[in-house]
Amino acid sequence: MHIKIENLASKKIINFYLPDAVIADDETTVLSGHADGDDFLHNLLNIDGVTRVLLAGNILSIQYENGVADDIRALTLAEIDDFLTQGKAPKFVSNVTDMQKVEALADALIRPTLNRDNGDINIVSLQNGILTLEFSGHCAGCPYAQNTLQNVIIKTIRRYMPQITDVRLKEE
Repeated sequence: MHIKIENLASKKIINFYLPDAVIADDETTVLSGHADGDDFLHNLLNIDGVTRVLLAGNILSIQYENGVADDIRALTLAEIDDFLTQGKAPKFVSNVTDMQKVEALADALIRPTLNRDNGDINIVSLQNGILTLEFSGHCAGCPYAQNTLQNVIIKTIRRYMPQITDVRLKEE
């Protein structure tokens, strides 16, 4: 079993790219805070220092605040191995709002790309299925910002959160 691992140390996020999808993209789930339960995501959230777990398709993203990233990575890989070898059908229920889910998706899948070019996005609001964003850093005023919005941000948001019907930039 080959799992690609991406450590985003500056964001305190570790992404695990599993060989196969665990859940459908539109069933993206996020857990944060205290977790009661004895299943895959709850076990991950109960690893010392883990603060948020996102599962979307074949992507598992772990956000942590304390602890050593190497230890968290090793414990997460052990949980992934246990989960995949059990062959049980997953049952995942988010315990966060859609806004928190957007933040988790942005942290795991959008911001790393933007941060490589010293840019970022701020999530301004999410109302009635309309997500409003604002570029910051080198992305603000960048001639490629519209391309990034269309080909990275909107595609990612629509893939994992189809209930969001429109993504807009904040008007000045």
